[in-house]
Amino acid sequence: MKEKLQNKKKMQKGMIFEVFQTQKGEQMDNNTNTFSVKTLLILAGSYVSFGIGAGFATGAELLQFWAPHGSNAIFGLIISAALILLCIAVVSRDCRKYKLVNMEMMYKHYCGKYIGAAIQWFNTLTFFLMVGSMIAGGASSLNQAFGLPIFAGTVIMLAAVLATALMGMKRLTDILGNIAPIIIISVIIICIFSYMNGTVDFSAGDQLIREKSGLSMSGSLIFSAVLNFTYVVLNMSAYSANVSTRADHQKELVWGNVLGQFITVLSQTFIFIAFILNATLVAGTDIPLLMLAQRLGTVFYAFYGIIVVLATYTTATGMAWVAASNIQHEDSKWYKPVVAAVCIGAFIFSNFGSFGVLMNLVMKMVSYLGVAFSICVIVSKIYRAVKEPKETSDK
Repeated sequence: MKEKLQNKKKMQKGMIFEVFQTQKGEQMDNNTNTFSVKTLLILAGSYVSFGIGAGFATGAELLQFWAPHGSNAIFGLIISAALILLCIAVVSRDCRKYKLVNMEMMYKHYCGKYIGAAIQWFNTLTFFLMVGSMIAGGASSLNQAFGLPIFAGTVIMLAAVLATALMGMKRLTDILGNIAPIIIISVIIICIFSYMNGTVDFSAGDQLIREKSGLSMSGSLIFSAVLNFTYVVLNMSAYSANVSTRADHQKELVWGNVLGQFITVLSQTFIFIAFILNATLVAGTDIPLLMLAQRLGTVFYAFYGIIVVLATYTTATGMAWVAASNIQHEDSKWYKPVVAAVCIGAFIFSNFGSFGVLMNLVMKMVSYLGVAFSICVIVSKIYRAVKEPKETSDK
């Protein structure tokens, strides 16, 4: 069941991975040593799609991690990307070597039985809180784009998430969740327009976005880079476990990850520069990309508002399923009551603050959980590096 940790992102990469599996199977029959550019590009696309969701669509994650650092954020993004690639390389190798196919196995492998269990349950808590923050995000988007009162928006989001979760309409969220290409294209359009119609010059925007950064993860550029890395490390490790144990083309996998991470950093840099050039509009806001979309006209603004709401809805529903399945098996008679309790509890949490405030809290919790997991990985690698050669020599 813990493979459902990826439900939130599988909505966006499922079809891509199926294509890869078919492509891979055909090629392996011909020549296992042939380097396939097509497979590399498919893997890179899968990697990018895996990281596209509500946080990307709103721009909230990017702004809260990097606004206090202004243009220096670009260096922070590079540092974070390097750490992510290093982690993926290590985890991918271990997943193949030790046959780790899901997060539960990875927790136990790297953290041990008890610490692994503690991290797993704390991670379940973050899923629950993420549901609440996504409900708040959907309500904030409805308010900003369509003028709907915040509380009414949270009720609508609760009803949609709860109904979908209880009725088991996973196919619906699979379809609606597969909107990563639409998000990317929309964001490119928003950024190009924002570049051409910036409200301030780069220097003034750089200063303004620092001064009005509002909620942030850290005042230190290096620590922000580390927290950004640990924020994504659990999900990216799950991705690595899923892909690396099923992919035979290791060269394509490695370079696909590198290309995918390069595209991710490039897109984040592209967006952040748009934020700097329009700092008077986005600095300190909860949903900065929606603020920029407003300038492209009523129709596009409403369209992108719907896209953001769908992104938050599918993320919230996926997280509700994951949190509930970590508590009760899906076949259990208590599963639906648990799903209902998760959704209602998340709804209550969503009213404890604005979307920006709740996202900041959840991102910090996930980031520090990622720090704990990363330390376990480092300690585990050192321990096995010492132990395994000794065991081999004893034989």
